[in-house]
Amino acid sequence: MRLPDDQLQRLALHSAFGLHLVAKWMATRSDVDPEIRDRLSVHMAALDGVLSANGHDWIREEIEGTEAALQGR
Repeated sequence: MRLPDDQLQRLALHSAFGLHLVAKWMATRSDVDPEIRDRLSVHMAALDGVLSANGHDWIREEIEGTEAALQGR
């Protein structure tokens, strides 16, 4: 399947925001394996970098908060 660039970008954004919501929820749970939390934190940092580099820095503070919560800070 090949998507037009605009649809591919929208799919990527919605996927990133969906992952952020899942990570934010997991950060509030005490029963999440620390390795999973650490790996999610790394992915959130990568998403933050890509989103910010592409003009979506308006969500940076929230993503950084989720990263910190995943790391127990």
